[in-house]
Amino acid sequence: MMHHNHSSAHPMKSRKGEKPGWHLYRRAINLLQQQKWNSALHLLAEAEVVFRTTNDVDGQWRALAAQAEIHMHEGMMPQAMARALAAMAIVEHLDDPQTCGLLAWRIALIALHQGDYRTGSAYLQRAQFCLDMAGAAPTGGILASAAQICAEIARWQQVILQGRMTVGEGEAIINEARAGLIRCLLDVHRALTSRDLALSESWAWVHTGLLPPPLPMLTAAPPRSLVQRFLAWWKALFALHSPPQRPVVIEPISAEETYAGDEMVTKVETVDEKDIADERVAATEDCLSDTQEQDQFPADTANNSSTTSGIAGLTVYTFGSLRVYFNDTLIDQWEGSRSRSLFRFLIAHRRVPVSKERLAALFWPDSEPDLARRSLHQAVYCLRQTFKRVMGETPVVLFVNGCYALASDLPLWVDADVFEESITAARSAWSRGDIESALRAYGRAIDLYQGDYMAEERYEDWAEERRRTLQAAYLEALHQLARVYQERGEYPTAIMLSQRALAVDSCDEDAHRVLIGCYAAQGLRHLAVRQYQICVATLKSQFGLSPSDELEAFVRRVVEGMN
Repeated sequence: MMHHNHSSAHPMKSRKGEKPGWHLYRRAINLLQQQKWNSALHLLAEAEVVFRTTNDVDGQWRALAAQAEIHMHEGMMPQAMARALAAMAIVEHLDDPQTCGLLAWRIALIALHQGDYRTGSAYLQRAQFCLDMAGAAPTGGILASAAQICAEIARWQQVILQGRMTVGEGEAIINEARAGLIRCLLDVHRALTSRDLALSESWAWVHTGLLPPPLPMLTAAPPRSLVQRFLAWWKALFALHSPPQRPVVIEPISAEETYAGDEMVTKVETVDEKDIADERVAATEDCLSDTQEQDQFPADTANNSSTTSGIAGLTVYTFGSLRVYFNDTLIDQWEGSRSRSLFRFLIAHRRVPVSKERLAALFWPDSEPDLARRSLHQAVYCLRQTFKRVMGETPVVLFVNGCYALASDLPLWVDADVFEESITAARSAWSRGDIESALRAYGRAIDLYQGDYMAEERYEDWAEERRRTLQAAYLEALHQLARVYQERGEYPTAIMLSQRALAVDSCDEDAHRVLIGCYAAQGLRHLAVRQYQICVATLKSQFGLSPSDELEAFVRRVVEGMN
C-alpha cells in the first residue's frame, strides 16, 4: 500500500528496471488522455531528449510521433510535419510495417491539412502498402482509393492553374472529388479505430479518438458523435484550400526536341498498295482514312502542347504509368495488346513521322518483315478503334508517305512538354535573379513529375535517353527548391523535397546534405548523424565509395556546432 501511495505521489519516478525516459513518456500519455496538450508536449520533448541520448530508437519515434499529433491538434502543421517525418525516418529502419503504415496515414493527413494533395496521395499509397504487408489494412483498398482521389484533385488543380479550364468548371469537378475523398478518409478512420491492431499503449490515443479534430476547424455547434465531428472537420479543412479565383497564365516557351534515328519526310510519295491491302485485311471499316487524307507532317507545328488552349482534346500523362484523357474521360480500355505501347511511342516521337519499317522492326524484332508489318497494321487499327470509342471520327493516327504520326491538328496537352517548359522558365528566371518566379516554375515542374518518364517502357532503349534527361531536370528542381526553403527556415518542406530526391537517387549527396542541415537546425542531432550514416552506408554498398570531402567537412561543422 505504501508503495502504491509513493507511486501516486511521484508519477514521474521510473519503474524498477525501466529504461530511461519511459516514465516521462507514460506520464505524457496520461496527460494526453486528459487533453492537457501543452504539459504533455513538454514531457514528450524531455523524453525524446533522453531517448536520443540513450539511443533508444523505439522511444525516439514514439515521442516524435506523439509531438506531431499534438502540433497537428493545435493547427501547427509545419511543426507537425517535421516531427512526423523525423519519426518516419527512424521507423523506416525498423522491421515494423504496421507502424510505418500508421505513420504514413498521419503524414498524409498533415499534408492534406496544408492543401498538398500530391504528398497526401503519396503517403496514402505508402500507408496502403505497409498496412497490407502487416495484414492490418482497411478492407477494400480504401487507402489506395483515397490516394487516387487526391491525385485526381491535384491533376484538376493543375488544369485550372494552366488556364485549360475555367475556375467554375474546375471547382465543380474538384468539389465532387472532395466529397468522395471525405467518404474514403472517414471509412479509413472508422476502420482504424474499430479494430484491435494489437498496438502498444503509446499508440492507443492515436487511433481511438482521444485526440479530437482541431477545435478551430469545427463548426460553431459541432455534432455530438466523433464520426460527425471528423466529417465536419474535413469539410472545414477542404474549404481552406479552394482553387484560385483566376487561373495562372503560364508563358509558353518553345522547347526544341530531336530524336536520334528519326528522319523527316519531305517528299510526297505513292502509298504502297500492298500496305493498303494489308490494312484492309486487318480491318475493313475506316482503315484507309489515313491514306485518303495524305496529310503533311510539319515538324514545327505538329501537336504543340504548349499552344493548345482549352480542355477539349487529349491530355496525356507520360510520367509514371500512361494516363490518357479525352476531355475529362479517362481512356482506360485499350484494344489489342500493343496499341498502348504504340501510342506511347508515337507520343514521344510525334514531332517527326515514323516509318512503318522502323515501327515493325522495333515492336516485332523477331518476326519476319511481312508478319511484322501485318502486326503493325493490326496494332494501328486497334489504336484507332480505342480512340474512336470516345472521340468518334476525329482522326488520331495518320499514315502518309509510308510513315505514321499523330494528327498534326489534334488538340493535345502532354505533361512532359510542360515539365520541360517549366524547367526552362525556372532556369531563365534564376539566371536573371528572379528567385520567386524560378521557385514557382520549379514547383510546377515537380508537381508534374509523378514517376519516371514512360516508366512502363523502362527496358526500351528508345525512351531511356529522354528519361534520364527529364530525371536529371527533376532532381535539379528538387535541389534548388530544397536549398531555398532550407535557407528560409522552412525545414519540413526542404525535408520532403530532399526525401523525394533520395527516392530517385539514394546516393544523392546534395539531398543528404540538406536533410542533415535541416535536422541539425531543428536540434535533431541524432537524426542528422543517422542521415550521414545512411549516406555513408549507401555509397559504400552501391559504389564502394566514401562521401566527398565537402560533405565530411560539412557534417563535422554541424556536429561540432551542436555539441
